[in-house]
Amino acid sequence: MHVASIWPYPMHPKNLRSFLTDGISSLIPQAQRLIELRQVVAGLLPAKLRGFASIANYKQGKIVIFAENSAVAAKLKLLAPALQADLVKSGVEVTAIEVQVQPANRLPSPPQKRAVLTQGACDELAALSKQLPDSELKNAVMALAGRRVSKH
Repeated sequence: MHVASIWPYPMHPKNLRSFLTDGISSLIPQAQRLIELRQVVAGLLPAKLRGFASIANYKQGKIVIFAENSAVAAKLKLLAPALQADLVKSGVEVTAIEVQVQPANRLPSPPQKRAVLTQGACDELAALSKQLPDSELKNAVMALAGRRVSKH
């Protein structure tokens, strides 16, 4: 008994490496252009903006820049004509610069924890520090004894 394939084309085995290589090979030149463009733009942007803007795409002479917030986007839009001129001078074919707001996926820093010491604990630490010889440990215990944090 012969089962007919529902796929109209004959299937030829292909190893995973060649499958991935074929798919990625067309992306490599674009990725290299983006990396080079990011380096050029980073050298042209003011230092205060470099960490808040990134090149998102470059296609047919149009550069898309992601700004982390609207303030950075506004500044980049003001700088766009000068940036475009500088890029052309450096040999990059640029017909337009588009700025979009794209917030970074930065995790908020966790709140800092501070120990809550009672007055009794502070007194005990002060007594302990008097018994210790002069050392970094004694200084640390004295500093801890001197900082009483009240409860909220």
